[in-house]
Amino acid sequence: MYGSIFMARPELEDQPSLHIAATHDEDDDSVDSNYDEPLQALESGATGGGSPSQKLSTAGVKATLESERYDADTIREEFKTYQHLLPRPEQLLQQQHSFPLLRTKIEENNVKLPRFLRYKSEGGIKPHHALCCLLLSEYEAKKEERKRSCRGPSWVQILTFGALHRQINNPAAFIRDQFDRVAPVIPTDVVTPHALRKKIKNRGLPVPNYFLDPEDGKQFPPHIALLVTLQDGEKESQRLNSILYSLAFSLFAVVALLLRIVLEVIGGAGAIWGGAECFGLRNATNNDDWRWFSVAIGVLCFARFITLHIPQMEDEGDILGPAGPWSLRLPVRLRAVCDHPFHYFVRALPPSKPSAKKVD
Repeated sequence: MYGSIFMARPELEDQPSLHIAATHDEDDDSVDSNYDEPLQALESGATGGGSPSQKLSTAGVKATLESERYDADTIREEFKTYQHLLPRPEQLLQQQHSFPLLRTKIEENNVKLPRFLRYKSEGGIKPHHALCCLLLSEYEAKKEERKRSCRGPSWVQILTFGALHRQINNPAAFIRDQFDRVAPVIPTDVVTPHALRKKIKNRGLPVPNYFLDPEDGKQFPPHIALLVTLQDGEKESQRLNSILYSLAFSLFAVVALLLRIVLEVIGGAGAIWGGAECFGLRNATNNDDWRWFSVAIGVLCFARFITLHIPQMEDEGDILGPAGPWSLRLPVRLRAVCDHPFHYFVRALPPSKPSAKKVD
């Protein structure tokens, strides 16, 4: 028996809450994390029944697993006890430490396991449940903050007339951004990861990478997403926000962009000009004609360059890594930025905004 998350009806409580309660939902076939005991027989994959969900305002949502006395504050307090044992955020994302490996590392240091790294028989909470709990609390806080503050458009939006937006290269910010887009359609009852993905897809929304099927190349485990989010703002994540790193990679991306323009645009025009002379087609009598022909080819090459490299909505997900550039090892990160220098600075997908309502 394990817990399920559901939303208390607003007419019964002053402040709706996200609960965990005892139920028989058969979520044992999930392979998104090693939640079940090793070598234990898995039950058949029927989705457990749950009470019908209602359309709820999230204005008073409190992300709390109250019946289990587990909430976002508890998750953060637990984090302080094992924080010093964890690899840096980029190492977690790049190596994707498994559920058992992290358990072993913490147990070997005689530190109490957090509940999202315990097995079901130990009173554990599934990692993606704990992740939703933490991110929902932040989602509500951001919504209240937006009401109090009014932010103008970024310089990227101004220069591109709203077509492009600043890129998100911080992994924790990337994780939160993906969640904020689907937060209003997160089911009020706990469902299997497969059902959760289906619910999100049926609303026409992109599934966050940490909720994807583990067989998907863009997926990274929910317990990794949770740990990286908890590490945000701590000393181990300072490298991610380093000004020196940002300047170095920004310069690298600018050089990569200029080289691509030289090779793919100027190179095309130059190839026509030089090729015409090489084959004896261009001489003093027709230089001007070939010059204009080369310029025309250069314009076509520039149009091709824009078509290939300007960010599109469909690019989001893994073009610079499953959680941004830091989720890739340095050599792969450099290659990704070389391949997509524009994407290091800008994206087509607008920033996520907390919704006023939570829908089923």
